[in-house]
Amino acid sequence: MATIERRSRGLLRFVDTYRELTRIPTPDIQLVRIDELLHRLENLLRPQLTDGQIELETHVDPQSLQVAADPELIEQVLINLVLNSIQAMNGASAPRIRLSAGVDGGSTRIDINDNGVGILPDVQERIFIPFFTTKREGSGIGLALSRRIMRLHKGTFSVISVPGDTTFTMRFLSSS
Repeated sequence: MATIERRSRGLLRFVDTYRELTRIPTPDIQLVRIDELLHRLENLLRPQLTDGQIELETHVDPQSLQVAADPELIEQVLINLVLNSIQAMNGASAPRIRLSAGVDGGSTRIDINDNGVGILPDVQERIFIPFFTTKREGSGIGLALSRRIMRLHKGTFSVISVPGDTTFTMRFLSSS
């Protein structure tokens, strides 16, 4: 009975996680100032950053840079990425996260960079696959969900990582 109960709980957790992945609302597109979005993010995650003694740097150029996006969905992607970066800092000396935004080749780009442990090359190929995780307590949907949100915004989402230097890039095809 205990085995059946444990397996049932695991299946329910799987179904709930899958439902979350497939239940993304249609984006409510509006012009969003990126500096304000990053400021809200910093305020929201300040306790975790302070606890981890992690320095957070933000840079937006131009300062008035805006993107056509759903602010709540994009904020969720950023929260996920910064929380992942915080976890990657475990044991790093002088832990630091840089959030930067700018215009690059006619598109708006937001980079989330950290100096944590990095992502192994063979793992980089799989991190966007739903339910793939390297974390003991992870569900494996955060990055898949983030990529899906960026696709709903007609944008792209990518990563480049080596030990001590990981950058996730969110690219929106139009900027203003």
